[in-house]
Amino acid sequence: MLSRVRLVPSLIVSAVAMFLSVSAEAQSIELKNAKWTMNGDDTALVEFDGRDAVYIKTGVARLEEIALENGTIEFDMYLSGERSFVYLLFRGQTDSDYEDFYVRPHKSDLPDALQYAPVFQRRSAWQLYHGPAGTAAAPLPPRQWIPVRIELSGPKATFWIGESDNPVMVIPRLGREPASGWLAFRGFVPANSSAPFAAYFSNLTVQPANASAPAQETEPFPEGQLTQWRVSPAFVPAEDTLSLPDALTPPDDWQRLRAEPSGVIEFLRWRPIPADAPSWAVAADLTLVAESAQRCAVDFGFSDTLSLIVNGQPLVYQDHSFRFDGPRRQGVLYADQLRAYLPLKAGDNHVRAIVADRFGGWGLSARLVGCRGVSAR
Repeated sequence: MLSRVRLVPSLIVSAVAMFLSVSAEAQSIELKNAKWTMNGDDTALVEFDGRDAVYIKTGVARLEEIALENGTIEFDMYLSGERSFVYLLFRGQTDSDYEDFYVRPHKSDLPDALQYAPVFQRRSAWQLYHGPAGTAAAPLPPRQWIPVRIELSGPKATFWIGESDNPVMVIPRLGREPASGWLAFRGFVPANSSAPFAAYFSNLTVQPANASAPAQETEPFPEGQLTQWRVSPAFVPAEDTLSLPDALTPPDDWQRLRAEPSGVIEFLRWRPIPADAPSWAVAADLTLVAESAQRCAVDFGFSDTLSLIVNGQPLVYQDHSFRFDGPRRQGVLYADQLRAYLPLKAGDNHVRAIVADRFGGWGLSARLVGCRGVSAR
């Protein structure tokens, strides 16, 4: 078993290359001589509070030597307490695809003080991962060093903040498949924040583990969950929210996508978004077969906007996108976000959901509620 190396205050990093789950080659690298890739004007190696540290206001510091799949990551962070976002990126595959854990220092002890989310195409899916799937409360005291520990074991991640022996958050199934990848620190201070910095990071330690926890059995979908949709390529949405580009019809290159265990189809996994577009959309189609004509209730969850068309007739438009103010809303996806009553005729009914997004996660969930003799295909 490999032993963990932790030297303070010179901040020696125990960097571990984990290219196979059954073998590991350990290296100890002095921070100042480590191979960092730093982006952002406010990212640097500094001496702070008697320690060597990584300082970030807005930027990324990526440690190239580390490639970790399973094991424990520990570090200390020093926060200002003002509005900012402080990240550890892990299991990085590319600049665009990795796992993401961050804290909101201005939300200490609130239910979303901590956030986990997978990242696809440089976009965090945090609006799809909340509650037990991605958020938790924790104290984040300002202007002092706070220890952080993260244990990765296959699809599972466990998070500790502070000195408590009890984890503050356990994610039983991460959004991305387990894979060896790089680590990085990141900080972000919004333009409307007076925070002088996002964080200082020090005392980084990585200890590999050779064994992965087995994937937990997934619970069956709730009764009535619509789990498969025929999904178009991504496109830039029209202003009227109902029109599709001519190139998308007929749908010869549409793909049948299946929901994740959460019941949500996460479009960023499957659909490359248009380059430099301010927003993007897909059309998702299915056929509901009804034994008799009826009003069929369907609970929808979506991010950010939903346009619903049944048998060619517009039925619903809703915009639940993130708003910092006027009115303030988080834009998170819930399974019962919207209940729509679909006017079904006997036989086949064509249902189309156009789902557009611009920030925070892109997904669709739908579940039949008390419908009589209705099936999907």
